[in-house]
Formats: sequence, structure tokens, C-alpha cells
Amino acid sequence: MIFRQSFVVAVGAILMAAGCGSGNKLQPVSGTVLYKGEPLESGSVTFLFTDPPGPAGGALITNGKFKIEASRGLAPGTYRVQVSSPQGVGKRTPEQIAAGASTPAKERISPKYNTKSTLTVEVTPSGPNEFSWSID
Repeated sequence: MIFRQSFVVAVGAILMAAGCGSGNKLQPVSGTVLYKGEPLESGSVTFLFTDPPGPAGGALITNGKFKIEASRGLAPGTYRVQVSSPQGVGKRTPEQIAAGASTPAKERISPKYNTKSTLTVEVTPSGPNEFSWSID
């Protein structure tokens, strides 16, 4: 049992050390988002790992700009990007009504930039990792 615990600790230490190499250092990411030609006044941008899929990081969008500091940045690699900007009141399903759930906000960003987004970015170790999108 002690050997198994030592082995797990050693493997974890090796993986952590491998992740701390210069190629995997977290990078700051920033950019702009235009919606119908104007800076998106509020919303969020989410960066998702492509393999395996899942959340990697994100930031709030204010007046068309977003910024992720290096301390909580992204490791170099390819990410799928989702932009969201809920506004107004959406509709509740019968299940949500029965459960007493509050009415969700209506998403004004098209699914092609949100849940079905094909936007991708490549975060590089050399930067500057500044991205801009104009969405409709």
C-alpha cells in the first residue's frame, strides 16, 4: 500500500513538473468583441479545450474588451471559443416552472458563436495572444 501511494505521489510530481515547463507557462490573453459592428457592451468569452473538450478559462467582456491575466491565463494550445451575452427574459420549460426555477435570460448571441461555435484560437508561448471577433 505504501508503494502504491509513493508511486501515485511520484507520478503526480512528474506530471506537475512537466506542466511547469516554459512551453506550458500560462499566457495572458486579451482581445475585442464587436457585435453588429459595435463593441459588445457586456458578456463573456469562454475558451474550451479541444481535446478532450472542456472549459479552460474565460473572462467578462466590458465595452467590447476582455483580458485574462497570466496568473489565470491559458496554456499554449488550440481552444474553441464561445461568446455569450444574455439579455432580457427567456422562456422557462414546464420542468423549470414546476421546480420553481427563475426565468433565464435570453441569449442574444447566435449559437454559431456560442453553443455551436466554430471559432478557434491558437495561444502561443511567444504571444501576444490578442484576439478580435466581429459577430452578428
